[in-house]
Amino acid sequence: MNRTTVGGPELGGGRGAGGVLVLVDPDGAGNSPVAELLARDLTPSVHLRTDDFLRVIRSGHLPPHLPEAAHQNTTALAAAAQAAFAYATRGYQVVVESPAVPAALDTFRRESRTTGAALHYVVLHPGPAPEDLTHTLDTTTHTPETTAAAVLTALAQHTHLLGW
Repeated sequence: MNRTTVGGPELGGGRGAGGVLVLVDPDGAGNSPVAELLARDLTPSVHLRTDDFLRVIRSGHLPPHLPEAAHQNTTALAAAAQAAFAYATRGYQVVVESPAVPAALDTFRRESRTTGAALHYVVLHPGPAPEDLTHTLDTTTHTPETTAAAVLTALAQHTHLLGW
């Protein structure tokens, strides 16, 4: 089923428009299988992993947790955001998988404003979300399949929409 042409959930807001979903899993709640399921259900789709943008740095790569890796991490996230919105502006539904809340989420917001493509942001979290963590989805009782279904429902309702 092509959800972009039959009125099902999509990231771009209707009529086959593309959009970007940043899917975050700070506590290992299972975003890889969820991201795969979402990319399968949203058509046409692209699945990007922010870690891949760090792994392609060959010379001068630093472990991302080090303070001196800030420039490297910001550059990799900017590249991920630009790639995601390049696909989205051409009609693709893009799921960006991130193991941590992107420090440069503003980069994604800026790309959304620049391109006009929708930006959604969901943080998977086992249990009630801490007060400082917004746009969360409690995954305590969810399988990857039910989590993906809950995300699709939230997308249709624009629950996690950050910008256009």
